[in-house]
Amino acid sequence: MELLPSAFYDLSRCAASEIAAGYLAPGSNESHVLSDESLLNALRGREHASRFLSTFVVNELEGRDPSQNCTHRNDPDPFRKRICQATFEATTFEILRDVNGVVFHCSSDPLFAIMDADLMQNRTDSNRLSLLHRACEACRVEFTASVDAAREEMWHKLPVWFGITNLQSWP
Repeated sequence: MELLPSAFYDLSRCAASEIAAGYLAPGSNESHVLSDESLLNALRGREHASRFLSTFVVNELEGRDPSQNCTHRNDPDPFRKRICQATFEATTFEILRDVNGVVFHCSSDPLFAIMDADLMQNRTDSNRLSLLHRACEACRVEFTASVDAAREEMWHKLPVWFGITNLQSWP
């Protein structure tokens, strides 16, 4: 029972049509489908997770102000002064581009997308954000704290989102 929220979350990363169609085990003619109630709970939870991600993007990425301790905050060069803000704008674009893969029946994983926003700020081997678009350490540290808090909040909300009310414990 304690695994149900994470199982529903994993299922919710599939396309809605795949969730509704059920699962046919390889080498078997037995189809496994969710009950109507479980299907609705899976789809509702999927919508909650999607909404949580969009709220995260709006609240934590779009128009994000630089840290009070931003290295570039008082730079006289207007380009350098906006480096951290431009970084978060580029991250917003990358996250939205990845999430829009849902339109093409790609899976959506809001927990990963939120974490990926942070990872983009720290990767040195990725072409996703050029080295010119790296936030300073102070801005990255503040953003990492926001990411950690959002992921924890989302994880704790999963049981309610998926209609699971009789758990003994949930992290």
